[in-house]
Amino acid sequence: MKRLFKTLTVCIPILLCAFAGCETTKGEEMLPLPYNAILGLGGTSEFKEDFLMANRLYGTLNWTENGEWEWELDETLPTFRTFIITEKARLDEIFSVYPEIDFEKEMVVMYAYPSIYSREQKITSITLVNKILEIKFKYVEGKPGTGDASAPQIGFLMLRMDKLNIDTVEFTLL
Repeated sequence: MKRLFKTLTVCIPILLCAFAGCETTKGEEMLPLPYNAILGLGGTSEFKEDFLMANRLYGTLNWTENGEWEWELDETLPTFRTFIITEKARLDEIFSVYPEIDFEKEMVVMYAYPSIYSREQKITSITLVNKILEIKFKYVEGKPGTGDASAPQIGFLMLRMDKLNIDTVEFTLL
């Protein structure tokens, strides 16, 4: 009886902490984003090689005309790029494959930035002030030692969302 009591005394708090922690995290991730924003385009998408060539970033591995990845150290290149896509013609310039988007009601905002991780991204906030859309995001934590880090490459964060009257979009990696 004493052995059972000691086992339960140790196991129950551990189990309660484990399940309580998981439930909080799940609740956070389920919250809907403002402006009906969703990560990605909502389906399969594939960048055009011409777009990747024209939008290289300083200090990253970039797609070259030879069809290979090469370290980019051209200091005239920017360290990030932002895109506000409000019409199908612009999406056609960027993607060879993408899902149907209703540009009467929706738009796409996109951020190209140097990234060393292939981790999932999580939006922490979206705010609109004076025609400036600010999007804050972070990486979903990976397990230590999983091998998900690499040389800096171009990371893309895309959001499909309600069409807004904006002049600028600013992204912040937390």
